[in-house]
Amino acid sequence: MCIRDSVIRRPSLVLALLTALNLLNFVDRYVLAAVLPKVRDELHLSNFVSGLMATVFLAGYFMTSPIFGFLGDRMRRTALITFGIAVWSLATFASGLAHTAGTMLFFRAIVGVGEASFTSIAPTIIDDVAPKEKKGKYLAIFFVAQPIGAALGYLLGGAIEHAYGWRYACLLYTSPSPRDRTR
Repeated sequence: MCIRDSVIRRPSLVLALLTALNLLNFVDRYVLAAVLPKVRDELHLSNFVSGLMATVFLAGYFMTSPIFGFLGDRMRRTALITFGIAVWSLATFASGLAHTAGTMLFFRAIVGVGEASFTSIAPTIIDDVAPKEKKGKYLAIFFVAQPIGAALGYLLGGAIEHAYGWRYACLLYTSPSPRDRTR
């Protein structure tokens, strides 16, 4: 079944939704980099283990991207994207709850798995729905969210860490504010 036959029939809405999700994807990815010195201090991580955070993320991402590409040709891509969003969101949230190097490394690898699902499949959906003469423009809009999301990840992560601590930078979208927890 082609995405054109699905509920969303307006290509611009598909583009807007996937671009917004791509922006959030990169905000999530770079929040940890903004707060890493505080994470390292609180969890008593060596520089080596701190550096492994990015490595395990990339390992999860690179090892599963081909799997999601393969599955994207055989399954409903919207279901695979939904799975990816849920996985990366839950793993980012769980990163904020980590109290050991091992759990933090595990959750960072899982963030990579979730992001692999989304980034392997979203451009193919955009390619399917974009008018032929606008495919390049649609993909450019989708991909410009990556550097903007990365910059926002650093800015938001640093601001939230400064105000509430590094854990809230990871819990940003899903937890109540710190003030609500004291009531």
